[in-house]
Amino acid sequence: MVQTRSGQASTGSESKPQAKHSKAAKEAATDDVKKGDEKKPVDEVKAKVDPETVLEKRKRDDEPGEDVTQDQEPPSKEEQPPPSKAVKENEEETAGTTTENNGHEENEGEISSTIAHKIHKTIDKYGTQPLEGLGVDKPLEPTPEILLAIVIDSMFKSTRISHLLAQKASIAVFKAGYHDINVLSNTTWDERVQVLSDGGYNRYRETTATKLGDLAQLVNEKYNGDLNNLLRKAGDDPSQVRHLIREIKGFGDVATDLFCDDAQAVWHVLAPTIDHRSLDTAKEVGIGTDIEAIYAALHHDPVKMSKLARGLSAVRLSKHQEDIENEE
Repeated sequence: MVQTRSGQASTGSESKPQAKHSKAAKEAATDDVKKGDEKKPVDEVKAKVDPETVLEKRKRDDEPGEDVTQDQEPPSKEEQPPPSKAVKENEEETAGTTTENNGHEENEGEISSTIAHKIHKTIDKYGTQPLEGLGVDKPLEPTPEILLAIVIDSMFKSTRISHLLAQKASIAVFKAGYHDINVLSNTTWDERVQVLSDGGYNRYRETTATKLGDLAQLVNEKYNGDLNNLLRKAGDDPSQVRHLIREIKGFGDVATDLFCDDAQAVWHVLAPTIDHRSLDTAKEVGIGTDIEAIYAALHHDPVKMSKLARGLSAVRLSKHQEDIENEE
């Protein structure tokens, strides 16, 4: 039995009447089977007959698949660069951009000689150490007395009074020994009012006398009379120090900034820091606002950083910005 192109079986009895043409029939059947199983050779033979078939076949081979819509015409090879070249150019551009960015980043943080001169002039001419000239006869070390004095001085300087009046008030209370927690704790409200009055601190003397009493209570009850315990509680974290120091009544953002300016000289973990107003002055005179770069120019010296912050404040208060701005 032979499978025909139609899929029907052909029996021997059906082929007997055509015996004369048996050879021709077998050849025809064989050709039919080959036509079903081997279409490609037949197509190739047909291609020789049709002169346009080769060109059309090449065109079909070059056409994109089904993911290209009918409205889109894929660009010819002449209209786009070879993929390897495009990728190579893109990689070269990316590498060039990376190199340029790296070079820019390497230049960031560097201080020019002009800026360095401005920094050192600000420190040498206007900068002072914390509590300098206020009558605190103690070394600048992280002792309970020094820290309490910095807190009190920051409280006065942040009040809406002249800086000269704030300075006089600090001198008066330090002369009375209020930077000693034991002395401050044993004062009465009336005594504190009188000391402030002697220092010319009249406008806010009552409220400030109350704040000093609250300060003594906080330091004693929460930090056992020593503000160094605040630093320990903060885990040497500057942000936590700021958070805890604000628990002092009368301590807002300005007082906190001023405290950190001075306290970094004894609590080095706070460095580098410059209060916002002094940082604005630094920008105005051409020093800039990159605190880390400024700190590096000072060889990471917390005391010098504190003196710079205080110097910038003095420049602003004395309106001597041009003196630093014109430095070359």
